[in-house]
Amino acid sequence: MKFIIYEDEKEYATRYQNVIHKILGPTNLNYEIIEIDEYNEETKKKLKEKDGNKVYILDIEVPGINGLELARKIRKIGDWTSPIIIVTSHEEFRNVGYTGKILMLNFILKNKELEKDLYESLEVALEINMANKSLRYTNKGESYHIPHQDILYIEKSLNDNTSCIVTKNHTYDIRKTIKELEKELSDTINFVKTHRSCIVNVKNIKHIDFENNTITFTNKKIALLSRANKKLLKERMKGI
Repeated sequence: MKFIIYEDEKEYATRYQNVIHKILGPTNLNYEIIEIDEYNEETKKKLKEKDGNKVYILDIEVPGINGLELARKIRKIGDWTSPIIIVTSHEEFRNVGYTGKILMLNFILKNKELEKDLYESLEVALEINMANKSLRYTNKGESYHIPHQDILYIEKSLNDNTSCIVTKNHTYDIRKTIKELEKELSDTINFVKTHRSCIVNVKNIKHIDFENNTITFTNKKIALLSRANKKLLKERMKGI
């Protein structure tokens, strides 16, 4: 779980973090807080590279690109599932016409009710993210939720009892076999077993070379396509 705070006033950024720690502290959910105070190429790259379920807390009055503009950029790049919470010192901004176009979760004022309102909004945000389909597992007492949309493929590790989940930007080792994961993901048509040691997310495939048995994603290429699985993969790709 990633919490992205877009706030140029350190005092408020700290208050948001305290609420996040308060609500997540008693749980075993693994989470990370990313704090940014301006939008530039470095910020853009940082946000793009972050995997996992996200919750955005955006200040509407950050100089340069404000929180509403950043929210529009987040939605424009295709992220329509991450909850967005807008905060401001000015109540009149609540009536800005296009806030509905960003599927905003809540609009919070920087007043004495800030912590209470943010806590309640984060509770809803967590429920939304938990409802989104994710591959979930526990490692060293911490719970991980990897959104299906982030997964490129899953490959059997050298150890027969473990697998490697490859996402757009990271890899995760999981103590489950390919067979166990195939069963766990059987409730969605997006995942197909292409080889006895590999499961792919057809939603993230960019190209398939059926002659050379290779599958290409945005930034990765694998040669894990068996003859027996070609027909099923072709059928699944027709529905994308």
